[in-house]
Amino acid sequence: MTSRIDFLTQPEVKEFIRENVNADPNKLILNPPASFRANIKEIASQILSRQKAKGKLESWASNFDIIMPPPLSIEQASSDTTSQYKRNLIGGKHLVDLTGGMGIDCFSLSESFERTSYVERDPDLCEVFRHNSKVHKRKIDLINSTAEDYLKHHSLDTQNVIAYIDPARRDQSKKRVFRIADCSPNLTELMPALSKKTSQVLVKYSPLLDVSSLIKSIDHIKELYVVSVKNDCKELLLLIDFSFKGESQIKCINLETDQQAFSFSMKEEHSASPVYGNYKQFIYEPNSSIMKAGAFNKVAEIFNVSKLANNTHLYTSNEIIESFPGRIYQVIDTVNKKSIKAYAKDGKINVITRNYPLNPQELKKKWKLKDGGRYYLLAFSDQNNKAQMIIANRFDQ
Repeated sequence: MTSRIDFLTQPEVKEFIRENVNADPNKLILNPPASFRANIKEIASQILSRQKAKGKLESWASNFDIIMPPPLSIEQASSDTTSQYKRNLIGGKHLVDLTGGMGIDCFSLSESFERTSYVERDPDLCEVFRHNSKVHKRKIDLINSTAEDYLKHHSLDTQNVIAYIDPARRDQSKKRVFRIADCSPNLTELMPALSKKTSQVLVKYSPLLDVSSLIKSIDHIKELYVVSVKNDCKELLLLIDFSFKGESQIKCINLETDQQAFSFSMKEEHSASPVYGNYKQFIYEPNSSIMKAGAFNKVAEIFNVSKLANNTHLYTSNEIIESFPGRIYQVIDTVNKKSIKAYAKDGKINVITRNYPLNPQELKKKWKLKDGGRYYLLAFSDQNNKAQMIIANRFDQ
């Protein structure tokens, strides 16, 4: 009987996938070619995974020798950009990837280590990884085991071992989970074993988890990275160092932009005292990493900009601060029926609301607007809780 890997690596199967990589997988399942009828769902899954990976994991999507992860796994998988970023955060003698999966991060991180061990509980994933390792021409130790059993039964040179963990964020019903305790493996339960067997641990979490809760729940976090790509928040990375006992540094990263990293601690955020004021010539919207991290006061203090209101996370100044890590808008007009018609050509204008009674969809419906055009309608509440609306240009484009 032909195995799944043997089937998918047949030249005629790879060529069929290549030729149909942009086809509708559902239509292929409904009307399969006779030669692939028995395995069409497997082929359709590979095609769908490549479609989902396009633009995110291009190095895999464009390599037809590789066996792709299931489509659902692509959603949690790191992109080429974030994998390469993680590679610069850790390095050394021995990497142990305790949640190997399809190995996307394992392959990337292995370039920074002399030796790499891949640990995965699913035997089928292990076989796929073995195949893809040959394609990548990487020599990586493969261990079919749970993270818990591996740490329990393997002797490790603690000072030279760094672990990587990407806990599964779906339960047995494939539903998303958002608490540390619900992820698998549970990091808090694994910490005692990790502290005895490793010197550092890099953990990847969903950006849906709360940053302050992570810092409160997990000891020895030296650095917590909030990673965005082009202002789209992608993942939280915890660098745990068991010799570290100080204040965790939070680093806000916006990859594929020219914005500098913004670093702070929770203590600094709580002690920061922003200046409040009415909007001026320029308005600033922090990037998604800063917003996710909650550096609402510290960013105002560092860049010497006024905050529009305590719960309105927009900032303002008369002098342009081009180094501000986020979007910059230049105010050009206030909003009334006449100005809306002047700037919203064909009813198109980009609508942004912050601490405002209506959300963007409701505001667009009220004014009969739709997204588009070169101008922006910014709606927010000021420090007196008065609703304000202005027309602006993007200064940073």
